Amino acid sequence: MQGDAGTTFCAPDLKVDDLDVDYDQCPRLEMTVTVANVGCLGVGPGVNVSFYEKTLGLLGTAQTKGPLAAGASEKLPFSFMTDQQPSEIWAVVDDDGMMKGVLNECKEDNNKTPNLLVCVPDPV
Repeated sequence: MQGDAGTTFCAPDLKVDDLDVDYDQCPRLEMTVTVANVGCLGVGPGVNVSFYEKTLGLLGTAQTKGPLAAGASEKLPFSFMTDQQPSEIWAVVDDDGMMKGVLNECKEDNNKTPNLLVCVPDPV
């Protein structure tokens, strides 16, 4: 359960971690991210995770395959063909691609990964 002293609020708390890119595929963005539920209630399958690039904006949205019980996580792949080099990417869980979530979470400010600079060309 989460909340301040004297309050009890049991809800899912979704977060994304470990955003990674397969550098052998650059500039195509072959990404994975771990979606975790650190709250005290589970959620069903189909949780949206949107992927963004600083210059290109929304790259697309993927969905988790299975339910995420409290304490569970799922590694989610996403691929985007681009010639954008370098790319500054991030992912947001419970995001429909229009910066809107649908799930009631106990903590909403941990849904985004830090920005990650990837596919930086080697200087000639």
